[in-house]
Amino acid sequence: MLPSCRAWVGCFLLAVAQATMAGESEKNVEAWLEQMVQSVRTLSYEGTFVYLHNMQLETMQITHTANDNQEQERIFSLNGAAREVIRSPDSVICVLPDVKTVSVMKPEADDRDFPAVLPMNLNRLSNYYEFRMLGDARIADREAVVIGVIPRDAYRYGYRLFLDVDHALPLKTDAINEEGEVVSQIMFTSLRVDPSIQSISSVTHGKSDYAWVYPKPAQSLPTSLPANWQFRQVPDGFQLQARTKQSLSPGGQEVEHFVFSDGLATFSVYIEKAGDGDGLHEASRMGAINAYGTQVSGHQITVVGEVPGQTVRTIANSMEYSVAAIPK
Repeated sequence: MLPSCRAWVGCFLLAVAQATMAGESEKNVEAWLEQMVQSVRTLSYEGTFVYLHNMQLETMQITHTANDNQEQERIFSLNGAAREVIRSPDSVICVLPDVKTVSVMKPEADDRDFPAVLPMNLNRLSNYYEFRMLGDARIADREAVVIGVIPRDAYRYGYRLFLDVDHALPLKTDAINEEGEVVSQIMFTSLRVDPSIQSISSVTHGKSDYAWVYPKPAQSLPTSLPANWQFRQVPDGFQLQARTKQSLSPGGQEVEHFVFSDGLATFSVYIEKAGDGDGLHEASRMGAINAYGTQVSGHQITVVGEVPGQTVRTIANSMEYSVAAIPK
């Protein structure tokens, strides 16, 4: 249940970022994206957006508050299974009314805010993406500017960002694969920006008969690769951001988790001892999220990320394991 809840949270939190460029028009791109980063964190807003992936359409309602430098966010599904997520700097609370369960988790390294905006490193990103002004549009009855995010290789997605002219909030985000196809899309159908949106209602109200689950937090490990694992083909620009270890069930197998990012795109590598269970042994895709699993030297390797299928497959198939030498 918990993994599916976290997957639901992650499936529509698409990444948006920015890069430095030369010339007057490029300075305009940079200015828009810098304003976007600021606005998405400091403004209070609410609205309804749709998430299109795999020919399926999900409708979500979002409320974001930013009061006294304290961010909170509530996302609620309006169709399909009832789901609600409340995010704060300290926790991610997932409410599943159909099974009367509330899960309270600590934010993880690959969790994303909505709309997902990563800390900027303009010089770094410009090595792997090009950013262009593409024109104007109208989304949710608001005027928007359109910015293209164009990857410089086939290991990353491109994006089209439609930013509200008044606040630079992302009104629409298209994730585009190497063939120019839209693999997922988020679009607001209504949006209200209002500082009077003060707080988000408590999740405890009416939930006294729910089961409350507090998964044990993952153990943080040094952000260095272990000596017995070799990541032979990590695409240029992706760097290890976090490394943890966790048992997904009491007494269960420990899973080591590596998070890599280029400052915009992110993927995770999960490693555990291979068992008799049904691990992923092929490619899988949900919207912009690709996964690929294989076994290496008695270990199950699963790579998941908002990157092209070629990327997760290349990483999984290039991993090598060797028993570390025992010091004498």
